[in-house]
Amino acid sequence: MGILDSITSMVGGMGGDKTQAAGGVMDAVQQHPGGIGGILQSFQQNGQGGAVQQWASGNTQDASPDQVEQGLGGTGLIDSVAQRTGMSPTMVKGAMAVMLPMIIHHFVSSGHVTPEGQTTGVPAPETGGLLQSMLGRLV
Repeated sequence: MGILDSITSMVGGMGGDKTQAAGGVMDAVQQHPGGIGGILQSFQQNGQGGAVQQWASGNTQDASPDQVEQGLGGTGLIDSVAQRTGMSPTMVKGAMAVMLPMIIHHFVSSGHVTPEGQTTGVPAPETGGLLQSMLGRLV
């Protein structure tokens, strides 16, 4: 069962744009070169290191779509999720603005990756609780 299937089953099969966005973002994070570490490195290199530090420390207040666009600049991740889900890049950036702070906090607080994007050798944490948190904010 893939991430999108898991998300769809968690919301009772409702589907919809929010479920597609959540599944598309989680799939893209997992398939992105370097995974979550690569995304963190992109944010650091694109001037969003302060935001990453806040999210890593637990301040998971939503980012702005502009922060997401700047942080992911040059990765193609936004367009990849848009293609995968059939959503517009604008909608994807909005969804990522909600989800990325939680994803980053989850992986950093579990010790899987540093805020600078370096993997630590600690296995990736279970994502079930993370998915439920994201859906609670999106649905």
